[in-house]
Order: sequence, then structure tokens, then C-alpha cells
Amino acid sequence: MKILVNLLCCFVPQKKWRKEIKRKLIGTKSRRKKLLSHGCKIENEVVITPEGVKIDISNVPHEAMGITKEVFLNKDYAINFSQDAVLIDIGLNRGIASLYFATYPNIIYIYSFEPFKPTFELAKRNLGLNPQLSEKIKAFNFGLGRKEITLKLPYMAKVTGGMSTTLDVCKGEKNTTEETVVIKDAAKEIAPIIKENKNKHIIVKCDCEGAEFEIFGRLNEEKLIGEIDVIIMEYHHNSPDELLGILKDNGFAIRTKILSKKMSTGYIYAVRMLKK
Repeated sequence: MKILVNLLCCFVPQKKWRKEIKRKLIGTKSRRKKLLSHGCKIENEVVITPEGVKIDISNVPHEAMGITKEVFLNKDYAINFSQDAVLIDIGLNRGIASLYFATYPNIIYIYSFEPFKPTFELAKRNLGLNPQLSEKIKAFNFGLGRKEITLKLPYMAKVTGGMSTTLDVCKGEKNTTEETVVIKDAAKEIAPIIKENKNKHIIVKCDCEGAEFEIFGRLNEEKLIGEIDVIIMEYHHNSPDELLGILKDNGFAIRTKILSKKMSTGYIYAVRMLKK
């Protein structure tokens, strides 16, 4: 199959078209095979993970399966934390990570934020497939940032996980639509969550394609970082030094994992060592 696809691509002039053909004909099949080989089932374009979580893959299957693989097979967000906690999911996307965290018995409640309406609808579909888990999840269709603002942003339906409210990720792309996106002050939204759950530990998962810098800068201004116990964050297209400095100043022990030096992307895993 791979040889035939590569041969076909010899007759395709544009690089991005060749990439799209390989993704659809090779990438999707490979990810489906990987999921099945690790105990997942696929029924009517719905993946059922070994944990019993159902994920709709009918919309852009290669991306939906890729995120499912990262979260449920690679365990990119796995945490060893046994105390009662609430989780703040900044970057709900399709809802896959929120559903994963909802399988943890000690994670009592999850607050999730997704600014793009079409992506939010995909998340609602997945939450609806898992009613028992979604009882723990409160999802908001707005993003977080330094201040409250309404933006009109380009949107690519084929790359829901790559959309950004701060970076021009659609530059040069033709198949885009325009979406109206609401951003709210991160500090004003997160402070009440922390206050309402003062007797529980606070975990933050953050994957928001570049907005993490202004979000954590804003939380630091309002002295909210020190109220968080565990942070699992992806950084994008910039040096993580600013984020690492904020976390170190607030008493966090930190581990990083580089995904791409060229793209300046990676993971930050942080646990607060100082008492509140």
C-alpha cells in the first residue's frame, strides 16, 4: 500500500497535496491499526477504549484517532495522584482528554474550556456518548486569555487540534472559515473555581496552541499559580523559558519533554512542592 501511494504521489505537483494523500491513505489506516492492536474496538466509526470510553471518529478520522492514541495509549496526560482533586482543562478540543481524566475516581469534577464553536460541537458529541463520565464535566464554549475580547479568526475543520487564538496557524491555507471566538479573562474565570474547591487539590491541563503564555502570565499577575497543585501543559512555537520561570518562582518541581526543537513544542509537567 505504501509503495503504491508513494508512486501515486510522484504525479502530484504540490507538496501539500502529496502530504494530504499520504495522510488519508496511509496515516488513517496506520492509526486505526494501532488502536485495534492495543485493545480498542471500532464500531460504526466510534472508538471504544479499553477503559470503555467512546470516541467519535467520523469527523476527520486521522486526527480523532491520533488524539485518542496520544491520550489513551501513549498516556501523555497520565498522572499518579490519589488525592481528591478538580481539574481545569484549558483546550477541551474534542473532549478526549477531559473524558480520560473523568475515568480517574479521585478527580471529582472537571471544568473545560474550548473557544471554537465547531470544535466544541465535536466535544459535545463525545460527551454525549459517555453520559456517566460527562456528569463530571462542565464544558464552556469560550477561551481564556489576558483579557475579555471577541475575535474573528480563521478556522480549519481538518485540524481542530491545531487552532489557535494567538497564532496565525491558518496562514496560506485556502479551505478555512471564519469563526467568532469569545476570550475571557483567565484569572476571573479560574479564581472562582479555586475558591469553590478550596478543600480539594487543583490540577490544570493546558493545551491551547500558544495561548498558554498569556494565560499563565495573567494567572501569575493575580497570584493564582501558587493555588494550583499539578500542571500538565503543552507549549507551542516559542521558548518555554517564560513559563518555566513562572512555575519555578511559585515553588514547582518541573520535568519537560521536547516534542520538536524546530517547532519549539513540548510538554511541561509540574508539581507544586511548597505548601499553600
